Parts: sequence; structure tokens; C-alpha cells
Amino acid sequence: MSNGGPTGCIGKACDFVIKDDDATCESGTSTCSVAKLLQAKPSGFHPQVLIDATNKINQILGAIPADPSGRTLSFLHTNDGSLLAWVDHKAAAPADGVRASADDATVAKALRLKASASGAGIS
Repeated sequence: MSNGGPTGCIGKACDFVIKDDDATCESGTSTCSVAKLLQAKPSGFHPQVLIDATNKINQILGAIPADPSGRTLSFLHTNDGSLLAWVDHKAAAPADGVRASADDATVAKALRLKASASGAGIS
């Protein structure tokens, strides 16, 4: 599976890079993924209530209009949680951008996160 980007970003294929108001991806481990939740059959760890929630969340994500700039709706995964963002999976990541591997405070500042329980976000 691939979304057509240079790294084939999906699942564990890419890491996010932030520069100013832009988010891009580069080959990596798993900090950026296309915004969709997988569907599974009922189990002890994925009961019907989670199946129903997954369906509702995917409906909400699917109803978001396409980005006029052609970016992909993605989840940016941090140590504090995940952020929904428009990401350009086709552009080259800037060399001087903030990478997902930066320390939590630097990532939080680049993503403009609000304060979190761990204190890594910013106000």
C-alpha cells in the first residue's frame, strides 16, 4: 500500500518533519500515517463499542473535504498523542525542519501543541 509519496508513506513507513506552517514526511519508522482507522472483527481487545466508534471516526474523517493544496489528511504521532494534520507526502522534507525525532519540547513547539499532562506541549 502506498499513497504515492516518495517514501510510500503509510503505517510505519514515514516520519513527519515540520517547518513553519508546513508538514512533510520522510522515510522513517511510524510518526506519520494516513488518517484512517483500521476495521477489524469483534474481539476481546476490539469489542463492538470500539467497532462502532471506528466507523463513526472514519465517517468524520471521510467527510473532510480534500485539501486544495493536494496534501493528505494524516496523523502525526508524538509521545503525547496524535495530531490530525494536512501533510505533503510528496514534497522533499526540508533539511532544517523539526523532525519527529527531536526532543518532546521542540516537537511540541513546532506543532504548536497546547500544554499536555506531561507538560511537553506549549500554551
